[in-house]
Amino acid sequence: MSKVQKICQGVAMIVVSSSVLSGCSQVVRTGANVALGFSEKHIVPPILAMDDADMACNSGSALTPAIMSTQYMGADPTRVAVLLYASSGICAENQALESELRYLRASKAGQVSEAQDARIAQKRWAAVAAQRQYAGYQLLESRWQAKYNKKLGEGCPKMKSDLDQTVYLMGMLSGLQAMTNDIHSGGAVQVPKDIAAVVERGMSCVDNAKFWGVPNATRALIWTLLPGAGEGKPDAYQTLKQSVTLGEQKGVRLSHALYAVAAQASGDDAKIRDALKQFAAARSEEKPVNPQFKLLDSMAQNMVQGISDRYWTEHTGIRASEDGMQHFWDEKQNPAELDELFSVEAGAAS
Repeated sequence: MSKVQKICQGVAMIVVSSSVLSGCSQVVRTGANVALGFSEKHIVPPILAMDDADMACNSGSALTPAIMSTQYMGADPTRVAVLLYASSGICAENQALESELRYLRASKAGQVSEAQDARIAQKRWAAVAAQRQYAGYQLLESRWQAKYNKKLGEGCPKMKSDLDQTVYLMGMLSGLQAMTNDIHSGGAVQVPKDIAAVVERGMSCVDNAKFWGVPNATRALIWTLLPGAGEGKPDAYQTLKQSVTLGEQKGVRLSHALYAVAAQASGDDAKIRDALKQFAAARSEEKPVNPQFKLLDSMAQNMVQGISDRYWTEHTGIRASEDGMQHFWDEKQNPAELDELFSVEAGAAS
């Protein structure tokens, strides 16, 4: 066989091999996209309808690596992954809260080493939460720029599906949470601080009434947190109150949680108690939860419960009792309620 024939034969083998491999690659890509499409259509809605945020957060931690692996197959896992990262972040936030409560109890008891250890653990878990939430935000950011040729916060291209809008909302909230948790971690993840401004602008792209008052509540929260952000804007707390009312009507109390976050940041006892009491009142049987979005309402419950536990622990050394969002330690109560509260405190002290 001549040298020319050998070269031609080698080229032919390369062409055939490339065709076969590219064909396999296409099959894998198609399979991954089909699987993701199935998940978006048949798995995501039932997850959003769950009322157990802890189970969702554990599922998010378990499933995220598998879902993210599809990007190496040529698929785009963004829509599912953003929701999973948001859910997974809850697990880490819960751990950070438990460490913070331990720190507060140890500080009140004068246990210096225990307090220091708890603070270190809190910062580590806050960093994990920030990392997960920022990863979800970055996925949304990349997909948005690739799809619309715009950066987040610059204009409002039309999002056709409800899932796209829900993912957008959750991704933006994840970015804001990532920034906050990174601050609590001492800047371990280095989440950019300009995310708050991006989220404030970007929330105007989502219908406020359709999404339970959350877009305006998020913007109002940012107005209370960032100096100068509320200039020329409506009153932040009035906007939060309006959003709370809308969320109550729609059966998704995420706006209540954002109001509680703003109240906690203000350090104003009257605002904190008002936010907690409003959430407790909104959980009555006469005000049912939206069956399609029980998970988001459960997430809101976790957030507000954490704020309530932190508030109680700072002042009493114990977390909130069962009705701790409605009645506080220094308010007048009937004798039976006082006996129950003191018995809880005595048990904690022993």
